[in-house]
Amino acid sequence: MPNFSYKAVNPEGKYVKGKITADNSLSLESVLNDYDLELISFKKEKSRLSGSLSTKIKTKDMITMLLHLEQLDKAGVSIIDSLEDVIKSSTSPNVKNLTRALHESVQNGCLLSEAMAEFPKIFDEVFIGLVSTSEQTGKLHKAFEGLIEHLKWSSEIKRKTIKATRYPIFSLIIGLIVMSFMTTIVVPQVTTLLQSTSGGKLPTLTKALISFSKFLTSNGLSIILGIILTIILYKIGRINARFSYYTDIIKLKLPFFGSLFTKLDASRFAHFFSMTFNSGMGVIECLESSKSIIANKAIKNSINSAIRHVEEGNKLARAIEKTGHFPSLVVSIITIGEESGELGNALMNVRFFYDREINDSIDKLIDMIQPALTLIMGGMIAWIAMAVFGPVYNSFSKLQ
Repeated sequence: MPNFSYKAVNPEGKYVKGKITADNSLSLESVLNDYDLELISFKKEKSRLSGSLSTKIKTKDMITMLLHLEQLDKAGVSIIDSLEDVIKSSTSPNVKNLTRALHESVQNGCLLSEAMAEFPKIFDEVFIGLVSTSEQTGKLHKAFEGLIEHLKWSSEIKRKTIKATRYPIFSLIIGLIVMSFMTTIVVPQVTTLLQSTSGGKLPTLTKALISFSKFLTSNGLSIILGIILTIILYKIGRINARFSYYTDIIKLKLPFFGSLFTKLDASRFAHFFSMTFNSGMGVIECLESSKSIIANKAIKNSINSAIRHVEEGNKLARAIEKTGHFPSLVVSIITIGEESGELGNALMNVRFFYDREINDSIDKLIDMIQPALTLIMGGMIAWIAMAVFGPVYNSFSKLQ
């Protein structure tokens, strides 16, 4: 049970302060009334261990902890003993502290979901909701199993996203650094020499390179500051709901990238909906939970619309179709799932399909970006080489 610090008044009118354990605020007031105390104010105290917890638990450590709890629950071990076993076996100090705090709360009479709710930076609403639902059905291992699968899937999606962006960004940065060095430092020195030896008569390519070099030298700092300012303004603008909504709509309409973003969120939706639905949650609860992991604001808002349609009595497939943000494949499979009574398993098929699609899309993106960057860099180097060595070659030809 949680601890409360309270301020009350006794029959003589004197103020009394203290600490007491109770199920909730109503129970606290009832207990104090038994002592002829009238409650004035109270504050729920956090676990004494919560202050020492890091707000970051590594994904692999969280998966290991949940896997341990899942296996012990399947074996019929009580949650208190399971948490105690995790404390003894874990090699991560953060996991030890977290599990110790959960163990203390559960030992004091809290449900595991209530104990987790004391650490919102570690366990989000969806996490707590799944555990709470499984506690009601008596199949806690099902929640752990679903959460393990979710964490593994989320980690894999993150890995794929990094894979799609890391190499192009790294190549682009290196390319920009090299080109900036060449055009602002090397080219001005060489072209000064060329202008003095050629009498000012230079080829068009060389003149263009000199103009480009002067532009970068004169405006380089302004360009860098402009890029930084644009990024900052974009980040600030994302705080505004309307700005985020419209920029996310634009993202969905981008060539190639738009379909990739749609597939990523469709896969997220299908994965999380199937996981929560199979755990025993209702359709509307599953939609609410799935909405929380959607990255795109436009798609997230469309799920709100789907929730309203389901509440009005429409089928899920029809509600999802009306949003206009989900591919026809998702709608078709949801329809089949509703008709067959296997909605959760049907959506798992959506997830498997889009996982393959995402892999293929990312591979295509990388295969497309690599030669494009090579062509751009090669073109720039060829331009510099022709612009610099062309006049040099002409000068040597005249000398001969």
